[in-house]
Amino acid sequence: MSSGASRLRIARVAGIPVYLHASWLILFGLIAWSLATGFFPAQEPDRPALAYWIQGLVASLLLFASILLHELGHALVAQRNGLKTESVTLFVFGGLAQLSKDPEDGRVELRMALAGPLVSLALAGLFTLLAALPLLGRSASSVSSYLALINLVLALFNLVPAFPLDGGRILRGLLWNKLGKVRATRAAAKAGSLFALALIATGVLGLLQGAAAAGIWYIAIGWFLKEAAGGAYQRARLDESLRGVSVREAMLTRVDTLPADISLAEAAQDYFLHTGYGSYPVTRGDAVVGLLCLRDVLRVPPHERPALSVQAAMRPLGPDLVVEADEPLLTAMAKIGRSDAGRLLVMERGRFVGVLTLNSVVRHVRVREELAA
Repeated sequence: MSSGASRLRIARVAGIPVYLHASWLILFGLIAWSLATGFFPAQEPDRPALAYWIQGLVASLLLFASILLHELGHALVAQRNGLKTESVTLFVFGGLAQLSKDPEDGRVELRMALAGPLVSLALAGLFTLLAALPLLGRSASSVSSYLALINLVLALFNLVPAFPLDGGRILRGLLWNKLGKVRATRAAAKAGSLFALALIATGVLGLLQGAAAAGIWYIAIGWFLKEAAGGAYQRARLDESLRGVSVREAMLTRVDTLPADISLAEAAQDYFLHTGYGSYPVTRGDAVVGLLCLRDVLRVPPHERPALSVQAAMRPLGPDLVVEADEPLLTAMAKIGRSDAGRLLVMERGRFVGVLTLNSVVRHVRVREELAA
């Protein structure tokens, strides 16, 4: 297992890392509790509380297994169409398959979007059949009935034509060839925003009527969908504006560097504190050998910094820190997104020529848009 600040890797399926976000634990507990104290006692009265809790825990685990299979449906279809899936994460709002980039074709988007709901519908059918088997017993039949219902709801909810739900992606895929990616994304994102506002309004109404838990949940889901829809449209615009742009055009060429042989205390006092920069390329002689970020300095206790050199604490050059000057900017941005350094060292034939940061990309985009206007 590998862990991060907020998620834990639990498996690798077909080469795809599967993570649990910390928020998943909250939802898992809430679902197990609601099933054990409400749903299953109503289905089968007069049973021991422990039996209800076992049913609730089993049903919650199988629910999240169903969500995982739903997301893997998207991911595997994406891989079959040449798109790399970086990871699948289960979190409080369900699941997320993170692709290395958006599809470049509406038909691919359509196939990917349909895969998840089809998996959920297949699972609903499977659990319906299991619930009808007399050999399973009442407890297992109740769990199967619940899972059949929840997978059907999951499929139907995701088919609502509102981005970023699967139905919104289906809508974008259908409009893609006619309107182009950006306009199709804008139309699907507008539908997503309207649906999100409807959910928020439903949640507010629920709060006013005293249904606090349901109201808060509707508001949270609506807010998440609204932010995701807006972000998807902005990413589509960014992708379109940066198509054909190389790293060289957006990189910073006037960059201060940091000697490898000075102490971390000197680096903190004379460089980071003096300039307020968040990182420095590290040099030994005329060559850049790594990157030192402020967070690397902060990991070392203050009393140990005078005895530790910059070279000992820096991040050495590697594929995750380096990008070629002529590489497409969109590819480089995806690499920045995967790196906690938040920047890349730009090389040209083995020679350091600049630094690429998200801020430098944003400035480049802003200037391009102003000049175009």
